[in-house]
Amino acid sequence: MSDFAGMEELLQDFLTEAGELLSDVDNKLVELEKRPDDKDMLNDIFRGFHTIKGGAGVLGLDNLVTVCHRSEDIFNLLRNGQKQVTSQLMDTVLPVLDVLNAQFDQLRTAEEPDPAPPELITALESINHPDGAEEAPAAPAAPAVTAAPVPEPPSAPVAPAAVATPSP
Repeated sequence: MSDFAGMEELLQDFLTEAGELLSDVDNKLVELEKRPDDKDMLNDIFRGFHTIKGGAGVLGLDNLVTVCHRSEDIFNLLRNGQKQVTSQLMDTVLPVLDVLNAQFDQLRTAEEPDPAPPELITALESINHPDGAEEAPAAPAAPAVTAAPVPEPPSAPVAPAAVATPSP
């Protein structure tokens, strides 16, 4: 992988540490289904995704960053009580582990990691932003229509501030 020329050791360190974090996240996700209100576990899972995302970002592994960022956002909502752990949520999050493991396997063989399936990213985004408002692409700008400028009404005169004169 020419993108990592001179960074092989850093990549290997990342794979080792991130692999351990991912294994820990995997174990905690299984436990989370039994204890969905465990704030410490939610924090640990959040930190796991956050740390993997950071390391992937340093190495320019945008496809890993994307998956971890979307997952991290979900666990941030969970740990702050803005979402609840449900079976549907877990069914959406668990495949993230398979994607990340596949991406790590590609890195181990000096391949650029494939992007996550678009339907997984869409499912994660729909949990983070159910109304779609945050992730909706901006509509193309309409051509500008120029109209005659409307003059602003004159502002009311401002009285000068009273200046205190010292007494003799």
